[in-house]
Amino acid sequence: MVDRVLLDASGLKVSKPGVDVKTASEAGLTFNSEWSAMSRLIFGSFTVNPNVGNTRTIMYGKTFTYRPLVFTVVHPYGSSGDLFGPSRQHIGTAAYFIFLNPSPPNRYVVDVRNDRFVFQNNSSMTEGAWTANAIIRYAIWDHGLG
Repeated sequence: MVDRVLLDASGLKVSKPGVDVKTASEAGLTFNSEWSAMSRLIFGSFTVNPNVGNTRTIMYGKTFTYRPLVFTVVHPYGSSGDLFGPSRQHIGTAAYFIFLNPSPPNRYVVDVRNDRFVFQNNSSMTEGAWTANAIIRYAIWDHGLG
């Protein structure tokens, strides 16, 4: 499986299906933050403990008439400090991104609003050896389509 999403200091890139984002030409990308269609609003990260309920609110610094594009990546870590399992990525303007699992039914929610996004997890966010902190990285884009 190829890597399709790259978020680093230079910005965000998303490649077409089957194209590795790290080697893709501009024609192989479906999104590149260097394109002029959107402006970067906020990049950042925070850490949450998966064993207790958390709520983190990230304010945009302005209120939109629409929901901006929010991209989040959840990096879970095991007790050894190593990355545990795949990172979970969410991108869009939907009101909610929910990572569901049958038991317990709700792991975490990314609630996208016009002036902020809210990350919430319950105290049973852990999954197998995912027992240490999780790092949440985010990028907020003003797409100007509202």
